[in-house]
Amino acid sequence: MRLVVFLIALTSCLSAIAQTNYQQLENWVFHPGKSGTLIDGFNLDIAVIDENLATSSLIKIENNAMKNTGVDVFFVHPTILPNMSTYTEIENVSIADQNALFLQLSIRGQAGLLAKYGRMYAPKYRQATPPTFISSPLDEKQADILGIAYNDVKDAFLHYLETENKGNKIIIASHSQGAYLAGFLLRELFDENPQLQEKLVVAVIAGIASNYFTPDTGEGGWWKNIPFCNQPSQCGCVMNWRTYKEGQTPTFPQFSHPCLNPNIVENGWAYRLMNLPQDWFRQDSLYYDNQSRPLRNFITLKNNLPYGGNAGYVAFDSLYSIRHQRSAYNQVGLMVQHTPKANDQRPNLLEGEEPNPLFPTLGYHTRDYNIYTWALLEQIDSKLASCLLSTSVNNELASSKTISCFPNPTTDMVHLQLEEDIIRVKVLNTLGQMVKEYMTKDFSVLDLPQGVYHMTIETENSMYFSRLQKL
Repeated sequence: MRLVVFLIALTSCLSAIAQTNYQQLENWVFHPGKSGTLIDGFNLDIAVIDENLATSSLIKIENNAMKNTGVDVFFVHPTILPNMSTYTEIENVSIADQNALFLQLSIRGQAGLLAKYGRMYAPKYRQATPPTFISSPLDEKQADILGIAYNDVKDAFLHYLETENKGNKIIIASHSQGAYLAGFLLRELFDENPQLQEKLVVAVIAGIASNYFTPDTGEGGWWKNIPFCNQPSQCGCVMNWRTYKEGQTPTFPQFSHPCLNPNIVENGWAYRLMNLPQDWFRQDSLYYDNQSRPLRNFITLKNNLPYGGNAGYVAFDSLYSIRHQRSAYNQVGLMVQHTPKANDQRPNLLEGEEPNPLFPTLGYHTRDYNIYTWALLEQIDSKLASCLLSTSVNNELASSKTISCFPNPTTDMVHLQLEEDIIRVKVLNTLGQMVKEYMTKDFSVLDLPQGVYHMTIETENSMYFSRLQKL
């Protein structure tokens, strides 16, 4: 009998620490080799809904989740477990015990629009339960549980890098638990590796209360060499945000925060421990600063909403206001307020978050991406336009295909000479805002003000970038 009990315990232990095989597509939520998922062929168009519930405009967005554009998206999902309050132990949840459809639906609703940039990779992993982050002692067990979840994510990323990347640029995006694990990935694989840093367009480490740095330099903390984004067009940097209701005080970091655990540093997952009495914490203030302004395009899945036509998403523009607030050196976030127009019929979808008993601590945590996705997309557009100028992002095609733009500088007409047919040309200003869009190789910029612009040129097989000067 004792032998049987021992063997059962040993089998359970080995199962917990065994590697997850990412050659098997069943261990991916989304993967370009895995057809038939809820992102494959999904309509990414956004219907902008006015105060009368009519569609004021339709934002067309191409779904490239299964297409090699030369830019890949690697998404590390947050805690996605039904009935999360029922998880009371500090442990991992096996992949077999996770609802695959629930994962697909949740990720599509949160980050599906990132598929505009290219192939979407989202691994399943053995999620750590909520108490691991909320009430765990800062001990070896916490590190072990996080290590199982993180090593899954790392194994998935290394498998992607070895078999799928083929020279492509990388966008890493994440939220909540996934943000911790993506932060570990940045430290262990990217922070001391200039070659991988060169591939990184941006790392989105969103939805956690603290990304810490030394106040006198603005650097250091979780990573040694990877900075926070200080310009919308800056590449190879970290973007982060968390959202609260106007009037709330941003959350103070939990005392069970993994970056307070010495085992995390010893394992190589953080550059140094968080220093609560001295470190400052960072949340994005590049798109929304401390002056309250209308929130651009709160975006949500259309689902069963009776408006928006056939679009996959709907957006409420200027239904809310938003501003950046720092209440203390370690309490900072984006503050959101419902500010409808008179007789505005659009629903306040944030209102449903407020009855949550954890709302005073979490704020609009589960809606972080709905609130900030438009700002995120515009800044990633800017990064791609400014950081990859005059080169194809698809290195496999770069040697055989060239592009020229002439005359450049120009006062009026522009001609793009390219072997492939052009699907779309976007002209962006230096803030990364699209000012013109064309569907042809020849077009006029006569009505543009003088200045320097960036162009993204999409073809059937790749995407190119170029600079244009208007005289």
